[in-house]
Amino acid sequence: MISEFRRQHSWLVILACCGWLVPSTLSLTSPIAAPIVSPSVVFIGGLGYCGGRIARSIREAYPDCIIAGSVRSKERRAELLSNQGEGRDLAYNDVYVLDLDDEYTGLNNAGQASLASATHIIQTVAPIADHNQDPLLALHGDLLRQRKGVNPLCWVGYLSSTGVYGDHHGAWVTEDESSELRCVDAKSLARIEAEWQWRQLEKASGQGIRVDCFRCGGIYGPGRGPLFSTVNDLRLSSDSSLLDQTPKYVNRILVDDIAGAMLAAMSSDRPLHNGRVYNLVDDNPAPRRDVILEARKLRGLVDGSDANDNGAAATFTGRSRPPTRSTGNKRCCNQRLKDEYGWKLTAPTYKEGLAFLYEQEYVFRGSA
Repeated sequence: MISEFRRQHSWLVILACCGWLVPSTLSLTSPIAAPIVSPSVVFIGGLGYCGGRIARSIREAYPDCIIAGSVRSKERRAELLSNQGEGRDLAYNDVYVLDLDDEYTGLNNAGQASLASATHIIQTVAPIADHNQDPLLALHGDLLRQRKGVNPLCWVGYLSSTGVYGDHHGAWVTEDESSELRCVDAKSLARIEAEWQWRQLEKASGQGIRVDCFRCGGIYGPGRGPLFSTVNDLRLSSDSSLLDQTPKYVNRILVDDIAGAMLAAMSSDRPLHNGRVYNLVDDNPAPRRDVILEARKLRGLVDGSDANDNGAAATFTGRSRPPTRSTGNKRCCNQRLKDEYGWKLTAPTYKEGLAFLYEQEYVFRGSA
C-alpha cells in the first residue's frame, strides 16, 4: 500500500526533495493577499472637512507621495490652492473640480488622468441625491474598471455612514449579516447602494483591487462638535432630546481617527475579501446628553444647569448647531477594524476626544 501511495504521489516526493513543498497551512482556496504598495499616488474624492484632514495625514506619513483630490467648485479649488503658498495646506499637489451641478460631467481630462494614475483612492463624497449613485463610479466607473495607467490601483477606501443600520433600539451592531440594515431614509439607502457598487469593483475588476467600506459615526474635530457650539446650543433645555432620560446612543469618531484608519488600511496586505466593511467609530457610543455635559464642564459652565453661562465659555467662538437628524438608536462595534488593521484610536471615547480638542484650542489661542 505504501509503495502504491509513493507511485501515485511521486510528485510530492520530488517537491519535498527540492525544498519546494508547499506548507500544509496554505490552501488553494486561501484568500489572495493584496500586494503591499506604499501610497505613491493618492486621489481623494472630496477635499472637505474629512478629506482634507486625511490628505494632511498622508502627507505627514508619506512626504513624497503625490496627492490630488476633488472639490465641487472652481472657487473652492482656488481657495485650497491659494493656501498652499501660506504654508498651511501643503498636502495637495493638485485639486480638480468634480462637476456634479452644472453639466454633470465630473472630472475634466486632467482630473481623470489623475484618478487613473492613483495607486490608492479615498472617496468621501456622498451619493448624489437625485441619482442615488456614487458620483465617481457613476461618472468614471469605466475608467476605474478598465484602468490602463502606469500605476496599479491597489486600494480603495469608501467612507459610508453608520446610518445604514437604522434603528436597533440601543443594541450593539456589527458588520456581519446578523446586524440587519434597517435604515429607511433616502440618504442612508443611497449609501447602501454605493457600498455595494464599490465592493463590486473588488469582485469584478480582476485587477487585485482591495476595497474597504468604512461606516463612520458622527464626525467631530477642530471647529466641529459640542466643544465649538454656541452657548445656547449647550443649554440642556435647548433640545428636547437632552431632557429625555431614555438612553439614545450616538456613535462618534474624531476626524483624526478617521485619518488614522485610512493610513492603517491603505498600506496593509489584508487578503482580498470581496469588499470588506468596517465600523469606523470610537469605543463608547454615548447619549448626546453625556457629551454635552462633558463639553460644558470643559468650558467652565455650571454642570447640569442653564444658569451662569458666561465666563470661560466666552473664549470660544461657537457656531449654531444644525437640526438633529436621527439615524436610529444603536451601538456600533469597532473590533473588526482593530483586529484586522491594528487601528489605534487617539480618542477611544468622547472624553478623550473633547479633552484633546480643548487642549489644541488652548494651545492655539495661547500661541496666537
